Order: sequence, then C-alpha cells, then structure tokens
Amino acid sequence: MRTAVRKLALTVPPLRRLYEFAMFHAQGHAESQRQLQELSVVYARTLEELGLANNSVAESRRRHEALELQLYVMRSDHQRAAVRNEALSCALSELETQTSQSASVEQLFSQLTEKITAGFQAQHESLGALHQVLSSSSLHVQDYGLTQSKLLGKLTMLASEVATIKKTAEDVSEGQGTRYLDLLENSLTGLLWNDAPMDPWSKSFDPEVRAIGRDWPTSAFTMIGSARLRNFRMLIEQAISEQVPGDILEAGVWRGGACILARAVLAVHHIEDRRVWVADSFEGLPPPDPKYPSDAGDAHSTFTQLQVSLEEVQENFRRYGLLDEQVGFLKGWFKDTLPKAPIDALSVLRLDGDMYSSTIETLEALYSKVSVGGYIIIDDYILKGCREAVHDFRRAASINDEIHDVDGAAVYWKKTRQ
Repeated sequence: MRTAVRKLALTVPPLRRLYEFAMFHAQGHAESQRQLQELSVVYARTLEELGLANNSVAESRRRHEALELQLYVMRSDHQRAAVRNEALSCALSELETQTSQSASVEQLFSQLTEKITAGFQAQHESLGALHQVLSSSSLHVQDYGLTQSKLLGKLTMLASEVATIKKTAEDVSEGQGTRYLDLLENSLTGLLWNDAPMDPWSKSFDPEVRAIGRDWPTSAFTMIGSARLRNFRMLIEQAISEQVPGDILEAGVWRGGACILARAVLAVHHIEDRRVWVADSFEGLPPPDPKYPSDAGDAHSTFTQLQVSLEEVQENFRRYGLLDEQVGFLKGWFKDTLPKAPIDALSVLRLDGDMYSSTIETLEALYSKVSVGGYIIIDDYILKGCREAVHDFRRAASINDEIHDVDGAAVYWKKTRQ
C-alpha cells in the first residue's frame, strides 16, 4: 500500500494489526478469483465429457447438479470476498487521505473500523442464502460459520484497541493498566502457553479457535475466548466512563476467569464502590426442566468438565491477588439465588448459562436491576435454547434495543429505557 499508510502503521501497533488484517483478506479475495476461474474450466470440461460419454441419465444429472452447487458456492465466496474487499479498499483509501491531512489516529481508527464492520455485515447477510442452499446438500456449512466467527472476533479485538490509543498516549499509568489487562486476558484464556483443549471435538490447540471460545481449555480459567473476554472488559470500562451506576454480575462462571478480569478492571480504574458478583451453582448445569420444552434433551448437565467448585473458583481469584470484599459469590441454581440476591443495581450483566432455563431465569430476576445505559451480554446466543429465551424475554418486555454481534456466538445490547 501507499507510503503514508505504511508509515502510520509502523508507529501504531493496533493500526499495524488492522492494516495486516485488511491486506490478508485482500489477498484472500484474489485467491478466490483464481479458484473460481479454475473451477469454471473444470465445470465446462466435465459437462463436455458427460455429453460425450453419454452415460446413464441419472448419473449425469447427479454429477451435473453437484458441479453446479460447487460452482455456486465458489461464486458466493467470491461475491462475499468482493464485498469485503471493496469495503477494505475504500477504508484504506480514505485512511491515506486522512493521514495526509494529519487527522487524529483515534478518528482514523474509528472510520476504518466502521467501514470494515459494514463490509462484514454485508458478507454476513449473504451467508444466509448460501446456508439455505447448502442445507439441502451433502456439503457442510460449519466451516463457513467458523470462519465468519473468527473474522468477527478479530474485529472485536481490534475495535477495543482503537478505543485505548488516545488514552494510553496521554496517560502513562493508563497505558500500564492496559498492558496489565492485556496480559491478564492472555493468561486467563491460556494463550500464553498454548493451553491444549480437552473437549472431544478439538484435535489440537488452535489460537484462532481459542480466541473465539470454541474449545474447552485444559487448565485456563475461562473458555469464552479472547474476543468475548475483551468485549466484557470494554463494556465494563464503557459503563465506568459513562458513570452508569451498578455492580457487575456474571451468571455462569465456570472457573471464574471472566469475573477475575472484571475485578481487575475495577482495580485498574481505582473503583471501590462497585462489586463483582460471581453467580453459579458450582455444581455444573441443571438437568432439563419440563417447564421449558426448549431444553428437552439438553445434555449440559452430564458434562463433568463444567462442574467447578466454589472453593476452586475462589482459589483462582486468590492466585491473581483479586479475592477481596469487592467480590461476592452467589451459590445455587439461578431460580433460587438471583431473585433474592442483595443487589441494588447492575451496570453490566453477563449471562453464560447455555440453556433456555438458565437464560430466562436470569433475565427475569435481574434485568430490571440493570441501570439505563448499562449492558446485557449473552454468551450463548449461538445456542438455540438460549437464543429463544432471549427473544421470548425481549418480546414480553417490549425491548427493542439493538443487538450487537461479538464473535458469531455471543451478543450484547445497551439498555436504553427502564
């Protein structure tokens, strides 16, 4: 790219990462063009061979339809890459213009992130039509969704770095706090030592999969991944900056990693009048309740890996020097503990209960305590039961606040009215 952009990228690490991110996907677009051309040639040659061989009509039709579907998939990939690349090209072009005019780095990042986000949104919408076609075929769609989630996760991480550039440049102590929280994130997710996954579907450690929380770490203290952990941190800091009153609560904590980060954020910002509430059964997830048909057949209660004791979570806080009077523990099933929890107000409410029952019970008990301007994070929106609970609750409460994607699995929204 042009000299002005490269010079700025070298001086600001987050910008360099965003620049490399853009260039990587621009190259991906060129590769998709090449693959599309190759497949088109194979497609034409195969159709010609089918006609010459004059084999059975059924077999010819089957191969013909398979090739048409494959070609459609490639064309769809190409179109999505074109949309994405156009957004990146426009963004980088404007970045060069703004750089030459000595615009602030913060403004450059804001505009660049906005444009890239718009490109990914267009790409995300186009995936819907492709999935409908593939759902009736023998091809699998999992890889498409995972790739999309990885991109969204990276964008979440980059967007959060944008917000810290100006602050860390002006305040050395804030820069030190940011570096501490960055290091803490990498430790809590196991990225510091490439912590191997223990789930049955992962073959080996993959940092991109860990970043979006799609595996279960062996020894790390959180399984939500870097993008969702950064989102939690970013929203807590936003609530502090906007002086939204209330504590922070996570319902469903596993080994406590996200809550450990939340307590560290309060410490870095010298906040002494808020608490972090750690809500969990500390015995795993409950068996499906017939009261909630959406949970029928749910197997989460059978996973012993999800059963972490209260004492173990408290010890994890102690290891980081963050177990004190600003951390409160609510032990028991959500339906029993949350309605009577000694909480007046919440600025950030994070739900990680996987099931319909856990999600709806948490929202019914605590949503009214979230302050206007506060945030609600749904970790398991990718799961059908959880997603249905969110929609049912929002519909019943007439909530129309915009839902924002985090990494293709989790979402959040900002509460705009009581």
